Amino acid sequence: MLHAALYHYLRRECDNVIAAYTTLQQVPGDADAVHVLRVGVKKLRAFFALAKQLPGYSFGAGKHLRAVRLIQAVGGAARDTHLQEKHLRSYELKVKWRFAFAHLLLRNKQTTANTLLQATVKHSSLKQLGTLPEKFKEAIADIDAVAATIALEKYLQQQHQRITPPASRAHHDVWHSVRKDTKSLYYQLTIMEQVLPSHQTEVLIPHTKKAGELLGQWHDTSELLLFTKATIAQLKKEKIVLPVNASQLVQLLQVDMKEQLALCSKQLKELLVISF
Repeated sequence: MLHAALYHYLRRECDNVIAAYTTLQQVPGDADAVHVLRVGVKKLRAFFALAKQLPGYSFGAGKHLRAVRLIQAVGGAARDTHLQEKHLRSYELKVKWRFAFAHLLLRNKQTTANTLLQATVKHSSLKQLGTLPEKFKEAIADIDAVAATIALEKYLQQQHQRITPPASRAHHDVWHSVRKDTKSLYYQLTIMEQVLPSHQTEVLIPHTKKAGELLGQWHDTSELLLFTKATIAQLKKEKIVLPVNASQLVQLLQVDMKEQLALCSKQLKELLVISF
């Protein structure tokens, strides 16, 4: 069961990434395709972090993932900028003010990112990614399923226990690291969902997913706050006077971020006490 679960998950995610890549070849900058590709690469990274725990594992997947990682990195800039502008608009409605200069910066960044993404897709190939699942399947064929399952379960237990809520005043990067670990654990639990006992996955998977979603909401607000403060500082340096709405925007982002961190901390504590 373990070998089949690993192979089918890898095959599905590789196919999803290749389909998104094909869409980008036909419709450059397609937001949905960029999103699917980004998530797919994150899932593949989590998959191989898990696979490395297999006893006797020696398969090197790096060369198969090189091209798609590059596309994902370039596409990430376009996707993040698009989401940041969307997020900014929602806050502008609350303060009844449009931060025009911020939109100009974001659109310039997005135009540059889309141009780079289009060039990257045009001059890359995911041929090796298409052959990856079969080569992986062959590489793990002789690995003992019982010993491997025990090793992977132990690894997931360790990953579960290491996800602890940082102090509320912890640096953005510390929280971001917890976010990545939480998302990775969620993906890895879904990989093993058909292998592990249902009493573990039925509780852990939804709680881990919720923690990841809350951390994602915090991350979006935090990134927008950092960008907004940097943009305001740049304008002040140019001696441009901003309306009081600018300060209101920053204050609103700060309040929301603080509340979101509290929710994240609460959810992570609940996740930590769940027995694996």
